[in-house]
Amino acid sequence: MRDHIPVDVDIPGTLPRLRHALADLARIAGDAESSRCQGLVVFGLVREAALLRLAPEAMARLGMQISERLRAALRPADRLYALGEWEWLILLTNLPSSAPVHLAMMKFRRVFYQPPLAIGGVEVGLNAVCGAALSPEHGEDPLHLVQSARIAALAASQNGDWVAVYDPCMEQESLTQQNLIAELQRDLTENVLALYLQPQVEVSSGRCVHVEALLRWQRRSGDWVQPPLIMATIERGGLRHAFNRWLFQAAALTLAQLRDAQVPVDVSVNITANDLLDPEMPDLLAQALRLWHLPAQRLCLEITETVAVEESQGVTDVLHRLRSLGVRLAIDDFGTGYAGMTYLQQLPVHEVKIDRRFVAPIAESPRDREIIRSITGLAHTLGLRIVAEGVETEAVMDLLGELGCTAAQGYLHARALPLQDFIAWWRAREGGAG
Repeated sequence: MRDHIPVDVDIPGTLPRLRHALADLARIAGDAESSRCQGLVVFGLVREAALLRLAPEAMARLGMQISERLRAALRPADRLYALGEWEWLILLTNLPSSAPVHLAMMKFRRVFYQPPLAIGGVEVGLNAVCGAALSPEHGEDPLHLVQSARIAALAASQNGDWVAVYDPCMEQESLTQQNLIAELQRDLTENVLALYLQPQVEVSSGRCVHVEALLRWQRRSGDWVQPPLIMATIERGGLRHAFNRWLFQAAALTLAQLRDAQVPVDVSVNITANDLLDPEMPDLLAQALRLWHLPAQRLCLEITETVAVEESQGVTDVLHRLRSLGVRLAIDDFGTGYAGMTYLQQLPVHEVKIDRRFVAPIAESPRDREIIRSITGLAHTLGLRIVAEGVETEAVMDLLGELGCTAAQGYLHARALPLQDFIAWWRAREGGAG
């Protein structure tokens, strides 16, 4: 065993990461010719004292050995990724059925143990666990499949079986959670969810030329579900693709209804960075716009900034396809994540939205005023529109004008309103007769 780490051999940290795996899964799911089963295997080491006592150099060598062994056990079309410390992800493509997945997991454990792993000539006694999920049997949403494989690995470890294929009963979901997922799936199909519109008011003129469409869901019991719980249920139920299909159609319909009511405002909707891993997303959006005969520039996609979305080439390709389509792009919650000059230069965005935590206190906080001044200076340099969120007082509104913000959104002007209520609000504010 050599004392140095060869530079020409990958260790887990240099393998493709989760974001690349999600992009690959989404691309395969969208391939019309890929009708066969896809298997997803999570291979992880069991945390034991022998593992936790390793020095950093020994950990790196061990990770390299495991990566080499797993890679050697793969078919040419299969792919290996690093999920995190001591956790790998293996994509088994184009399987004739689900049966080979269990055999593959046994093979991965066999190559892990034989010959025994050693560091500096000393054998390392460690254990490994495998969990698998299958597409389309366990769903097609990439992140949901990865989570399902991880749940299977957890169940295998807890049961002492060390190998397991995902089964929904592993999650031990409460009856309430199961009912919520089932009801949400039905209500997406039956178009029960709604988009409420919150105005964005131009700081210089006071006019409303843009709104953000916010998700609302009232259950058949009459109870309203909070948006974070809606999104958590979408993720837990593997409904992201179905939700996005509904969202784009609902946003396009809203724009068409505003057009027919002679209310000339543009609409923003929220998406996550993971949504950009779906290569079908630009096509779904284009279909919705064509159906309602809408110019793409009337719609803006707000992307959360808490995740670095430029990490994957697949994500970058989707962003450029969206921009080529004519859709406007915005970075939401700017200042709370990874964004900076380089970030904005690399992403083809038109707009930044300053998070409310920087906006609300600016009347009393010189520090937050300087943060906003810096953001607006950067955005103006790049020719971007700047929207401040969480505006609740006239004093804050006045300061935003001095600091160079383009538009303001918040309770000072209006809460999110149902479509017809927003139209009435807009007509009263703009003095239009409609």
